[in-house]
Amino acid sequence: MKNENMMREAPVWKLLFTMGLPVIVVMIVNVLYNMADVFFMGQTGQTMQVAAISLAGPAFNIFSGMGTLFGSGACTAIAMALGQGDREKAKYYSSFCTWASVFTGVVMAAAMLVFMDPLLAMMGANEETAGFAKTYLGIVALGSPVMMFAGGLGNALRADGSSTKTMVISLIGTFVNITLDPLFIMVFGWGIAGAAVATVLGNVVSSALIVLHVRKSDCFSFSFRHFTLKPQISLRVVSLGLPMAAGTVLMCVSSMFGNRLLVKYGNIAVAANGVAGKAGMLVGIIVMGVCMGMQPVISYTFGVGNQKRMRRVVLAMGVSTTILSTVLGAVFLLGREFFVQAFLDDPQVLETGKFMMLSLLAAPVGGVYQLCSAYLQGTGKVSYATITSLLSKGIVYIPVIFLGEAMFGLPGLVFAGAVTDLISTAIGVALCRAWAKEVSGQKRGEILVGEAA
Repeated sequence: MKNENMMREAPVWKLLFTMGLPVIVVMIVNVLYNMADVFFMGQTGQTMQVAAISLAGPAFNIFSGMGTLFGSGACTAIAMALGQGDREKAKYYSSFCTWASVFTGVVMAAAMLVFMDPLLAMMGANEETAGFAKTYLGIVALGSPVMMFAGGLGNALRADGSSTKTMVISLIGTFVNITLDPLFIMVFGWGIAGAAVATVLGNVVSSALIVLHVRKSDCFSFSFRHFTLKPQISLRVVSLGLPMAAGTVLMCVSSMFGNRLLVKYGNIAVAANGVAGKAGMLVGIIVMGVCMGMQPVISYTFGVGNQKRMRRVVLAMGVSTTILSTVLGAVFLLGREFFVQAFLDDPQVLETGKFMMLSLLAAPVGGVYQLCSAYLQGTGKVSYATITSLLSKGIVYIPVIFLGEAMFGLPGLVFAGAVTDLISTAIGVALCRAWAKEVSGQKRGEILVGEAA
């Protein structure tokens, strides 16, 4: 109840720190999960294994995307239920999130193991990288049920304002991963297999901590007693989680297309993109952390029906995310040589990676784009939220990368992300304005009945 009172009454700028900062740390931690494998593999000088991890990234992210489907949807649904004072319904949402994540993880693991070869071919793997990528994905697939549980229910825990506990859980899991990476990769000599095992074990530890937290909670449950497939629970969670999940999955598809185009310029370009892409991911993940941390506040405030407070929340988020994305983009651009060298000290990779990091020129608009997604997602406007989420992940990006590569070659691929961000942000702002106008003209009850439209 203390966290709920904070979401309802605390000053908005205080909420940005108390709820946004822990989630930023969690998001950075998630990037470190990904970066740790690339970093420690890079220290071995095995460029092809680094490229293989980059190629396997889209498939790895599919698991994250499906976990987001249930976790993000449950987070929004639970926060709205708590705003309306319905704690029992919150338990049904969290139980569905738990078991849907685990079951989907099992199904996806089986599918990935069966269709591994054609999947790797789609991602652009060749004779030099396919074997390494297959080893990495095979191990990750076996651990996918646990990874989806950690990503799904771990995401939902933010709904009652428990951002700090979520942060601690993620930090411990990442510490395990980063500690095991050098041990498995370099000391034991397991190479890329060691990187995959360390990632899975980190998620196992996070899952165990999530279980301990839920057992002490009065608004979360993973009991079968609260599990149901009734549409008012299952479809509610799935529909509210669809925008972020669809965006994540489409981003994976877009990455596959991008990798296939990059392979034409050699595996050095793929490895350089894998390193340079981490900078853009880090910028995006930090501003996304602010928005995801505040999303439960948006949902809770929406459930209460306080439009005045909602305007203050959105304004504060807009200012903070724009400043963050601008400053971080500038820092990475100015220090891009040091950043690339930290991963791979290869002259060819260094020059190509430095050039690829110029895609960060559009970083300032990234904060506004993330805010648009969070606002539409948090208020349950599923149709607009889904469209906004898919813009930069594929609807705009896929045509831009093909046109850019056809017209300008490698530079066209490098600047495709910046062009995509500008177009996507403009459309996202327009959709937010349309929905805000609609909300202001309706009664709270009418909105809560039809917000999933």
